[in-house]
Amino acid sequence: MDTSLTDYAWLVPLLGLGTILSVVVFALVSKKNTEDRMDDPTVPKSTLAKDGPQGGVAFLQPVGSRGANVEAKPHVAPVLE
Repeated sequence: MDTSLTDYAWLVPLLGLGTILSVVVFALVSKKNTEDRMDDPTVPKSTLAKDGPQGGVAFLQPVGSRGANVEAKPHVAPVLE
């Protein structure tokens, strides 16, 4: 019986297509779950969301321009110098 490399050459493209198909299905399911979660009013908003409790990326905004519900932290000296 001849077991040359060409006997199993169909396996690599099949595995590649199966992997691509799996990634696409996973992405579509994750997208649907994320959109369902965004539409659910009982789910708390992320702190990074613009309509979240801190109004977006509050840690990048100057202390004076942050929302009223964000407390200003005192200046902390760096740990490593």
